[in-house]
Amino acid sequence: MIVAVIFITVSFSFAARMSLPVLIPVWEKEFEWTRTFLTTGAALIMIVMGGVAPYAGHLLDKFGARYLVSGGTILSGCCVVFGAFMDSSSVLLSPVWVFIGIYCMLSAVGYGMVSLPVATATITREFVENRGLATSIGTSGVGGGQLLFIPLMAWAIEIAGWRSTLVLFGSLIVAMGILAFFLLPSERNSSTAKSDAGEGSKTFVAKFGILIRSPVFWLLGGAYFICGFTTAGIVKVHLIPYAASCGFTLTTGAAATGILAGFDMVGMVIAGYLTDRVHRPGLLGGVYFLRALTFIMLFFITDNYVLLFFFAILFGTLDFATVPPTAGLIASHLGVSTMGFNMGILFLGHSLGGALGAVAGGALFDMFQTYDWTWISGLALALVAAVLAWSVPEKREATPAGAEPAAA
Repeated sequence: MIVAVIFITVSFSFAARMSLPVLIPVWEKEFEWTRTFLTTGAALIMIVMGGVAPYAGHLLDKFGARYLVSGGTILSGCCVVFGAFMDSSSVLLSPVWVFIGIYCMLSAVGYGMVSLPVATATITREFVENRGLATSIGTSGVGGGQLLFIPLMAWAIEIAGWRSTLVLFGSLIVAMGILAFFLLPSERNSSTAKSDAGEGSKTFVAKFGILIRSPVFWLLGGAYFICGFTTAGIVKVHLIPYAASCGFTLTTGAAATGILAGFDMVGMVIAGYLTDRVHRPGLLGGVYFLRALTFIMLFFITDNYVLLFFFAILFGTLDFATVPPTAGLIASHLGVSTMGFNMGILFLGHSLGGALGAVAGGALFDMFQTYDWTWISGLALALVAAVLAWSVPEKREATPAGAEPAAA
């Protein structure tokens, strides 16, 4: 039940967060906003969401998932609905204020409460055997929601307009948040969670002090920062606008994004299965290396439908495949009792990388009217991430409860 609820709430959360790229071409025309301004909004989402994630993980370690996940889902849904009422003739509902303050920043608080660290830590505590597979199934909702809702939103925008689309979509998210409240446990009640309760109740500062003394954290954190730059930043924000600049319709770009998200699920489950069975640093570094190679394809897409969708399949398979081995290595080196907090800090780095990628991609496009330099930066940095991941030592044994992890 926990895996299923996490899958569905994460699906809605990530679909809501990824609705902005579908709206960029529409809002550019209606409000005469530049792409740099719109992608700055995307960067704010990632910065606020990333900033919330460590605190959300800390609260999860202490109190469990029910209030956190349901509250975050309801909040983000309300913000999506509110975005539909932007009105240039109203001071209170000024488009700039509503877009930046409500649609981006306040909604990001909700996204941070239902982020991958929260989802990963919630499931990790419930499993020891097949932990990687269980985590990958639950968190594969990041692709499930986008696969279903992003193409549907693009279609609905063209048929009914963006305002009606946001009202309907946001209302569905609120309804799911209410349902999650009744389906998730109110307390951490697994045997693993109970045995680690003392560690999980450590203060924020104490957890942070342990984390930053670990070389493994810096290696994985550096790779995860680059992961955010290359995925949430430049591809997830700019693929639909890039497709539009190549002459594809909005629905075609959204369909490619939906396919990419669908293969997020495939790649994550495969990576979760392999995480339980192979050398995890080797697996993680291999994912980053292959991701770097996919950026080469973007230089040749132009108006080629087949290549656009082939890129979506390959990149999607490698997109969230970094999560299971990263989470597994964090659990083994630093223990499961502080998983929420530790993954939250890594997610903060991922979000900051995504914010940098989003803004850099928009600024480079406005400057050169091409995405070539954006794709080059993604390729180079993904290769750096591969080297960082390969430098992490493998360690299958979980850190015993009550003991600080030794420096690796």
